[in-house]
Amino acid sequence: MGLFDFFKRSSSEPSVDLTDFKFISDDHHRFENGIKTAANNKGAWRGVRVQAKGNGIFTVTMYNLSGTHPVWGDNVQMTPKSMKIIKQDKAKIILRGFGNDAMGGSFSDYGITLYIQDTLIEKVTLHMFDRNIDITYLRGNPVEMNPPKLIQETQQFKVAEPKPKEPEQRTNKVDNDIIALLSFKQKWNTQVSMEQKMSIAMQSDLYNNQGCNSYNNGQVAEAISYFAQALKIFPLNDDALINLARGYNRIGEYLDALQYLKKLYYIEPNVLNKQKVIVYTLLILFIKDFDSDGGVVSLSTLQKVITSKIGFTITDSDVRQVIQILNEPYNRDIIGVSSNSIIGVEDILYLTTNGTTLSLIKDECRDVLNWN
Repeated sequence: MGLFDFFKRSSSEPSVDLTDFKFISDDHHRFENGIKTAANNKGAWRGVRVQAKGNGIFTVTMYNLSGTHPVWGDNVQMTPKSMKIIKQDKAKIILRGFGNDAMGGSFSDYGITLYIQDTLIEKVTLHMFDRNIDITYLRGNPVEMNPPKLIQETQQFKVAEPKPKEPEQRTNKVDNDIIALLSFKQKWNTQVSMEQKMSIAMQSDLYNNQGCNSYNNGQVAEAISYFAQALKIFPLNDDALINLARGYNRIGEYLDALQYLKKLYYIEPNVLNKQKVIVYTLLILFIKDFDSDGGVVSLSTLQKVITSKIGFTITDSDVRQVIQILNEPYNRDIIGVSSNSIIGVEDILYLTTNGTTLSLIKDECRDVLNWN
């Protein structure tokens, strides 16, 4: 989903993360030539979705969540329009159409304004400049949309307690969770309507956003509880997964954090998520055996842990690649590579270099979770 990531953002980026932003409304007002029409639209559920395309360009799509649209089908009320941010401050973000559609129509005829209050979008106004029409959508409570029974099925996904269980017990349970998680993903992709998806996703995001606020206020245990609730509603919420990993990492529960990285990898098995799992596991092993001389982890040990706890295999080349990324911000090696021979058996060693402290390794655990 990629809705909110409050933990790594530059000041030049939107005050609300628009990577994949969704807004649900249960009421809207229409203005024609600046005059409000008399129509009563309370209970008319609409959805606004903003998605980043890269290079500062976003697409904006409108959905009719009260039923299938007679023209577009699949609930789409306004097909995606390319837009760019033209103005933003603490109170609002304004986007204006950019480019043309496949038929040559100008996207500049459209724009939206997102109105912010206490870090939440309270209303969204769609501008249709060529017709001098504005439609202001007011934020609704998605819980009132009566989501499907599929939400009840997600209650089977247990959330790790702040104090971890024994590794053997946790590994078996998480493996079962992965099977259930992938089964849920298959149902989500094939059996759930757009209306249901928007409702579930928005309910989950409400808890995730509350968790972000708690985390940023230093209330980590409360944040973990909110993130966990977000996952109970929607186990595929990638923001809540990485945020739970951040929460458990912050309180030093590194193995629990790793389990949420594992889930993130299985629902989004891309190179970046695989690299996060590899380097985070490596750092955990450094922390476990760190002493006055630093830390040393062999390739064979790392391979064994990755295979048994995560379920994929790695090579020395995979590890060296993530170590290079890990070292890059320091302009020096904080993790080095050596070789070792014990009773004629060759193995590769990864070791901390001079000046690399335990606190630095723990800082890197935090930073790895922000890789993007």
